[in-house]
Amino acid sequence: MAHVQATGISLAYGDRDILRDVTLNLSSGDRCALAGANGSGKSTLMKIIAGTITPDTGSIQRSAGISIVYLPQSGVTHSGRTLGDEIELVYDSARGLIVERDQLGQRLADLDPSDPRLAPLIEEHHVIQERILHSGYYDRDEQIDRVLRGLGFISSDRTRLTHEFSGGWQMRIALAKTLLCNPDMLLLDEPTNYLDLEARIWLGEYLSAFPGGVLLVSHDRRFLDETVTVVWELFLAAVTRYKGNYTEYEHRRAIETEQITAAWQQQQEEIRRIEEFIRRFRATASKARQVQSRIKQLEKMEPIVIPEHLKPMRVSFPPAPRSGDEVIRLVGASRSYGKNVVLRDVDLIVTRGERVVLVGPNGAGKSTLMRLISGHDREHSGALEYGAEVRLGFYADDDNWLTEPHESRETVTVFDAVVAEARGQTEQRVRDLLGAFLFRGDDVYKSVGVLSGGERSRLALLQLLLRPLNLLVLDEPTNHLDMTSKDVLIGALEQFGGTIVFVSHDRDFVSRLATRVVEITPTGTAPEQPSRVVDFAGDYDYYAWRVGHADADATADYRPARASDGSPPRREEPSDHATQKARRSRLQQIDRRVEQILAEIDNLQHEHDRLQHELADPGVYGDGDAVRARTARLADIDRTIERLTIEWDDAAHERETLTSL
Repeated sequence: MAHVQATGISLAYGDRDILRDVTLNLSSGDRCALAGANGSGKSTLMKIIAGTITPDTGSIQRSAGISIVYLPQSGVTHSGRTLGDEIELVYDSARGLIVERDQLGQRLADLDPSDPRLAPLIEEHHVIQERILHSGYYDRDEQIDRVLRGLGFISSDRTRLTHEFSGGWQMRIALAKTLLCNPDMLLLDEPTNYLDLEARIWLGEYLSAFPGGVLLVSHDRRFLDETVTVVWELFLAAVTRYKGNYTEYEHRRAIETEQITAAWQQQQEEIRRIEEFIRRFRATASKARQVQSRIKQLEKMEPIVIPEHLKPMRVSFPPAPRSGDEVIRLVGASRSYGKNVVLRDVDLIVTRGERVVLVGPNGAGKSTLMRLISGHDREHSGALEYGAEVRLGFYADDDNWLTEPHESRETVTVFDAVVAEARGQTEQRVRDLLGAFLFRGDDVYKSVGVLSGGERSRLALLQLLLRPLNLLVLDEPTNHLDMTSKDVLIGALEQFGGTIVFVSHDRDFVSRLATRVVEITPTGTAPEQPSRVVDFAGDYDYYAWRVGHADADATADYRPARASDGSPPRREEPSDHATQKARRSRLQQIDRRVEQILAEIDNLQHEHDRLQHELADPGVYGDGDAVRARTARLADIDRTIERLTIEWDDAAHERETLTSL
């Protein structure tokens, strides 16, 4: 069994301890996650285990012949070869072993059966052959196809030059090569960062079946829950082991944190009493000995520290101004880039209060549709209309705009930038907001101009949330957040009274936030074949259930999109807990939507009656513009009521179907 043992590992940068007397082990079959705040040393520890960094003290024992592969979270690029040739490089070592084996075989054939060298050479030949088999060389075509398809590549990508792929796809190439190495130990630093939902699900299943050991860092809670069985927490340079998945770790750690918090509060009260005694009697000669005793008591007191990444944070943002019932109306929208048709004749209506997630593989057109919806891309056909009083805010991970003009970014600090948006807030409130988005300590005094891409993204997102908006269009808002910051964002968005359209590849984030799913799926690989847009009127768990229960006979590169007919597939449903939960969740969603539809129809009917009454007054016809406006509004109301009535009927039919299963 392959095994790695780290004992007494310590490492410091200057006067800061990164790791202090860390001991852990990793064996074949282990599924371990490293948890801890950003900057706590998780990546450093992985590099030490991989052998790319040498610790100050301590030792790493690795079993003989063990292979360990480490994949960093970013910075890997490829060029000069096609994707197919780049992937084949994984098997160069196996090809060398084949040459070595064949040469050894020739030597064996030349030896006399009684030669004493025969037995050790046969053993060596056997070892080499086992290494070739372990490399997966003989079934590499099948494995390459499996991994590339699982990570979202299509057949035609094999002949593309690697430098043509974007940074995110470069990391997918690196991940594919890492997995195909088939090592004894996989060390993966945030492997999900550049994966869409489908690729994340596939990777989780791959790692669950992987026979070797796995140590990984990820901020995707659902991915970790489905993959790991042990969590190693790195806190204050020390490591603590927790058995179970990530949610179980959080539960146990929350109990411990409550206990630590209570002890911390007691300690703070004791410190306050001691400091008050010192302050009152420092100048009293008769109390000098007691004062000195208490000063020494304070000096010897070991401060209790609460883990930063587990501190409960609750932040609120400005209330959303009320908008009209219909927030977005997109009719017949198409978008092409040269001969590449991405979207064609897309219709989409979003109503107030909905939280709509766009899902689909990378490259399908999610970001294109987001830029259309946000008004940032006007080079499209069709019509885009916003409802009454809509105030829109747009965030894109690859468009790190900030409110400060370029010339002032060298002088404006992060703190100043947030103060400008959080008008009337106290300094502590501003610091709490910045801390929730990972700007802590002296980081708040960095000038905006020197921020990294991830820091700029976090600051731009925080600035956006501090504005009085009622429509948020968010493209990958969680990419640069850790678990705690992501929970803060989810809490804020759950309390947000406006409308949200978003893209995210974090299943936990999507599952907790989305109330409606719009699926964007490529219909083929030719440039003239646009993606298909299908609306699923339900939350993400229901969507996943629908997809999981679809007919399983599709074998094309892409799963064909399915029209939402308002009823789930009529087939026997597994009676497991997850399915029952999805059904109950969907029924609740239907009931809420029906209630909302009825209220909207009632309001529209009242407006319809009022307009008809006004048009019955002969005096109104003296103003032609007013008459035309009222008539147009009546027609619009009739269309909306018709649409809502159809949606109501579909919802009622779906509810009847679900309750009869």
